[in-house]
Amino acid sequence: MENRTVEVGPTTRQLQAIQQQIEDYYQRLNALRDKKNALLTKLSELQDLALNAKSERDEKNRIISEKKRIREQLHKEKAEISEKIKALIEKKRALLESAPGSEASLVKRYKELTWKYQTTSLTIEEDRKLVQEITELEKKLVHFKKVKDVDQEISSLRAKFNELKDKANAVHQEVLTLAEESKKSHDKLMAAHEEGAKIIDELNSVRAEMNTIWETIKESKTKLSDARTKYEIAKTVQLQRKAQELAERAKLLLSKRTELVARANEKLKKGERLTFEEYAALLEDREANGSS
Repeated sequence: MENRTVEVGPTTRQLQAIQQQIEDYYQRLNALRDKKNALLTKLSELQDLALNAKSERDEKNRIISEKKRIREQLHKEKAEISEKIKALIEKKRALLESAPGSEASLVKRYKELTWKYQTTSLTIEEDRKLVQEITELEKKLVHFKKVKDVDQEISSLRAKFNELKDKANAVHQEVLTLAEESKKSHDKLMAAHEEGAKIIDELNSVRAEMNTIWETIKESKTKLSDARTKYEIAKTVQLQRKAQELAERAKLLLSKRTELVARANEKLKKGERLTFEEYAALLEDREANGSS
């Protein structure tokens, strides 16, 4: 029993310790596998978020490009109208510089003559002169009609210019709003990339630890195999020793029985009384040899 404790006991404890160690490693692997799966799920969610953010940003940028094109077209139209207004203002200035007198005076004279023509009896000569003067006044007043037409055209163009300006400002505001929305989507995309990079680093760390544990498990299994071999050797040695002890004990018992049988036979020859051990040994010997 002492030999078994000394030789087999430590080997058994070593075997159990290695098995427990391997079991602990597998538990750690399971925990790491769960962590890895959780990280992969989170990474997948971040990838979806990044794709959506990129899609939103690209769509906003596409609309911004279209709005800028519209804004540039409106500015171009404004510039064209502005040039037309400048040309008309110059035309008006030239017309006013070449005006045949004061418009108010000409209108007043025109009204006086037309009233006179309509209300006064005139001779043929007076009539001819009056009509001629009225015609001259009408020609001069046509000059101011041209100025008014230019003013009306300028006013119309300015209204168009202001309309285009309002549209351009509205489009510009839309561009600013879309640019802010695009920036928010871009920020979400960058944040997702940054967090994804951290998760990938963590995943790599988890995988590296798992690989290390797998290597350690392989080494521990080798140690376990060696420990099992030692255990089997120790157990075999123990069994052999026990068998040897039993054989030696049997040999001693057989030698003692042979001695008792010899003594019993000697006493029987002499007619002496046998002891219980001598009698029992004699019976066992006869049973073993098949005699009665």
